[in-house]
Amino acid sequence: MGRLNAGRTALRPGLNRVGHHLRRGAPAYGVLLISLLLTALAWSYVRQNVEAQTRARFDEATQAAHSAIARRMNRSLDAMYGARGLLLVSDSVEREEWDTYVKIVSGIEPERFWWRSGFQSLGFARYVRPGEREAYSREAREEGVRDLWPELNGERSAYFPLEFVAPSTEANRRMIGYDAYSDPAHRSVMGRARDTGSPEVTRMDYVLTDAPSRSGEDLARKRGFVVYLPVYQEGEPTGTVAERRRALRGFVVGTLRADKFFAEIFGNIFHPAIDFEVYDRGDVASSSLVYDYNGVKNAGEKGAATLLSKKRRIDIGGREWTLYFATLPEFEEEARSNLPTFVLASGVAVSFLLFGITWMVVRSRSEAVRASVDLKKANRELEEANTELQRSRENLVSAREEERRRLRRDLHDGVGPQLAALMLDLETASDLVSDNSEASALITKLSERAREIVSDVRRSVHALRPPALDELGLVGALREGAVHYGPERLHVSVENPEELSHLPAAVEVACYRIAQEALANVVRHARASNCSIRIRLDEEAEALIVEVEDDGRGIRDDDRAGVGMSSMRERTEELGGWFTVKPLAGGGTLVRAFLPFRTTGDASRREE
Repeated sequence: MGRLNAGRTALRPGLNRVGHHLRRGAPAYGVLLISLLLTALAWSYVRQNVEAQTRARFDEATQAAHSAIARRMNRSLDAMYGARGLLLVSDSVEREEWDTYVKIVSGIEPERFWWRSGFQSLGFARYVRPGEREAYSREAREEGVRDLWPELNGERSAYFPLEFVAPSTEANRRMIGYDAYSDPAHRSVMGRARDTGSPEVTRMDYVLTDAPSRSGEDLARKRGFVVYLPVYQEGEPTGTVAERRRALRGFVVGTLRADKFFAEIFGNIFHPAIDFEVYDRGDVASSSLVYDYNGVKNAGEKGAATLLSKKRRIDIGGREWTLYFATLPEFEEEARSNLPTFVLASGVAVSFLLFGITWMVVRSRSEAVRASVDLKKANRELEEANTELQRSRENLVSAREEERRRLRRDLHDGVGPQLAALMLDLETASDLVSDNSEASALITKLSERAREIVSDVRRSVHALRPPALDELGLVGALREGAVHYGPERLHVSVENPEELSHLPAAVEVACYRIAQEALANVVRHARASNCSIRIRLDEEAEALIVEVEDDGRGIRDDDRAGVGMSSMRERTEELGGWFTVKPLAGGGTLVRAFLPFRTTGDASRREE
């Protein structure tokens, strides 16, 4: 236990230093943690976006392939429907007419048409009933074409020899007279087409084609499929299965090569780094392969791990095909992006850079906090000094005005009467010594001197305080002053709903002077017709509020504050109040002064 306690004691200083370091650097470490978290989120987001873009490219390619197959089959069916239309408008179509139709369909570049459409041949299989078998053979011999084949033992219920076929290639000519109905697989498809009235597609089979020119062979077998489109007798009812069977005339037969049908599509629009396989039916593991883009089967194979793969189903002439798509190594290499790694590396670098900056800011802030404490203390002392100075200034103004009021009262009530009595005595003395010219001259001189003294005293009294304030009160003095502006065609009204007799002298004088100066500004600048002076007490704020409002031109942007405006503001601030001038919405100007009765600190400044 002693060693354990000693170890704790030895570690305590280090732990304290670490704790102090962490407390000081908590914001910096917080920034580092948040930055690394945001970096991880950004990396994850960018990686997901890259993967989403890759999948979008893959999905776009697969959708384009799906749509291209559907369009290609629709174009092939359009050609077959056109051939059926030719058969419907004529009870008997000659081989030349069929060849002419095929030439029209194939256009000016027939080889390009047959390759791009995937057609190996487009023909017509005529419905021959058992009783018509001999007649058909006789017609074939007369036309010099091959008779119905293959010949099977026994009589069948129906025969469908290929009567017309185009284009006229060696392989297609070999197929004339061929009865596909003899093949059970084709018989089943032809039966469905007959009963439904819709085109039906066989399973993947082999079709006879011309061999390549350098192969040394005449014919070759290629993987492909056959489409059967039923043709009914014109005018016969086909509303039910029985009626369609009775009205059957034959089939338009379209033989398509898988390599031609798919190669043209994917050679132009398909991504070369995506494998494409087509399977007959839905289960790729047990279905036969219709087409393979790169010749290597991937669907259902063990160990064939790919970045992206997808299966799509498509209905082709009543037969379901499964389209299998899978990315190849070239696609995966192309899809690989360094952007997530770049974002991660950049984010980590920026995180540590922010950590360093924040650490320096924290240290600077600690020093700034210490300086701020000293500054706050100095500001507090300065504010107290300013408050005391303002209080002294307000007290000085109040004392000055009160002293002026007292001096004026003393001069008016004391010195004034005494001087008046002295002048009367001098006039009496002048009458008594009228016989003595020297004494009379001296008394006259003294009388003139006394009159000058009286005039000086009267001027001093007026300068100390407006006499009208003591004689008429604040409101009366303002109304008397307003009368003088009558000749200026300005109607001035003074409103005061309360008694104002208890106001301090400084407040009375400031209110009177401010109102006088504001009224003078209205006369000189406003071009107003009406002016209103409103005075009211704010008992809660212990202040007098004076407002001077006119209906003149208002304040313009180019107007400058003059001496009168500065004087009004200074008188207000001397008492610790506030002063505002603002234009009115409908025209005119409002001057407002807030004059506290007494203040113990800075008066709150309120503005509308």
